[in-house]
Amino acid sequence: MDERKNIFLKAATVTLFMVQFAFRRGETAELSAPKRLADDLLRNYGSPFVRPVRNHTNIVNVYFRPRPVWFADFDESKQVLSFVSTNKYEWTDEYLTWNPDDYDGIEKITLGKDQIWFPDIITFERVGNGPAEANMEDTFVTADYRGNLVYYNLVFLSVFCKMDVRLFPYDTHSCPARFLSFAYEGDAVAVFIANDSDSSETALKNNGVWAVAHYHFEEVKIKYPCCPIPYREVHFTMDIRRESGFYVLNVGIPTLLLSLTTLSVFLLHPECGEKISLCVNNVLAWIIFQQLLTMNMPPTGDQTPIVAYYFAVVITISFLSVLTTCVTLSIYHTKTNRPLPGLLRQVLLIGGRNSSHRSLQPTKLEVSMPKKTEGLLRNSRCMEARGHEFSSFDSAVQAPGMSDRRSSKGDSNRGTNNSMGTMDGSTPLTMPGSDDTDDETAGASFETEWVKAAIRIDVILFILALSAMILAALSCAMLFKFHKPDHDHDELETGDEDHHD
Repeated sequence: MDERKNIFLKAATVTLFMVQFAFRRGETAELSAPKRLADDLLRNYGSPFVRPVRNHTNIVNVYFRPRPVWFADFDESKQVLSFVSTNKYEWTDEYLTWNPDDYDGIEKITLGKDQIWFPDIITFERVGNGPAEANMEDTFVTADYRGNLVYYNLVFLSVFCKMDVRLFPYDTHSCPARFLSFAYEGDAVAVFIANDSDSSETALKNNGVWAVAHYHFEEVKIKYPCCPIPYREVHFTMDIRRESGFYVLNVGIPTLLLSLTTLSVFLLHPECGEKISLCVNNVLAWIIFQQLLTMNMPPTGDQTPIVAYYFAVVITISFLSVLTTCVTLSIYHTKTNRPLPGLLRQVLLIGGRNSSHRSLQPTKLEVSMPKKTEGLLRNSRCMEARGHEFSSFDSAVQAPGMSDRRSSKGDSNRGTNNSMGTMDGSTPLTMPGSDDTDDETAGASFETEWVKAAIRIDVILFILALSAMILAALSCAMLFKFHKPDHDHDELETGDEDHHD
């Protein structure tokens, strides 16, 4: 009984197996040749995380090539370069080979990159992935019957780029990027440059603010302190150049106009009531203008734009113009009986005190006359200077009555005799108020000297400010010439790789 039962179970098992086999055979017969090929390749592929070599000591050579197609942005404050690139990967998978005759002559097939081993090449300087819609990571891998695989994808790369802003707005920056296998050392995965026809295509589109002057690839073998075996990497370098036309119109011309406005302060007459206001407005305009430029510059302390030195000079001149204007206005409105100091008179090239009071000095004719006549002439000159006082004095001498006239005449004669003294002219004739006349005339002359000094100081300051601006501009031009690169890349160039073993 038991023996019959065992025979029955075995027969049922064989029958089920045959039915299942027939069903699978019929299902397989319905699959197309590419699907059968994919199933056969992946059925015994094994883990996709292990290198696809039958001998584990063999090296997987990955040929990689990034090709930028669109220059997106360059964030100067963060020093981040963003561009879109089409990357190409080529490698050999020893487990993805077949005979085309067994699969209707199929020589190529597409597979998902998550189903097979894929090289983990990263961008070492990458700081962001950019917009999600700009990345096409889920593309397919193309494999041929010899095991050669090719993969293309479109990525948005944001890499760190150290800026050199000394030549702003004519600056050029070199932005490097390293592509390497992060998990495998040089004895497991080696990265080389993919040399093909499209590796040197110049399909890059600029963004209007920056232009790509040059980019090239280089194979490098580097040994890091962490790992005893060196890595084989691909270094990609992009040289970008700023389009300076925008900054010449929006920075250069306003800078020139503000410089002329700063100089115009010294040309205004001290009587102008807006001189101080113009000085303060110039200082504020320069500071605001510099802040607007600083907002777009990277906060680096090792390199300073050359134009910043010129801004520092003109801002200093604008600030000093406020102080010097206060001084010149104080001198111009000085009401004093003190003469201009001799040293200041010599510095400002103002004539001496004798030339300033030439009206009070005797002429050659007066010197040749006797002292009595000289005294009369001197009193006459003083009387002319004090015409109104002399008129009042003369009216006081003329009395309405005859006796008064005699008395006045007698008093006048006595006064004349007393004032003239002897006829040899030892005592000059002196009229009432002559000392006050000399003091007032001298005071007016002193005020004229101080006014001339204030105007002359403005002229000297104008010359000094203009000289300082010209010197600063020439110094900046020399620095531009000194730091300018020896060669300019006017057109886009792509360089061949250099091998450094």
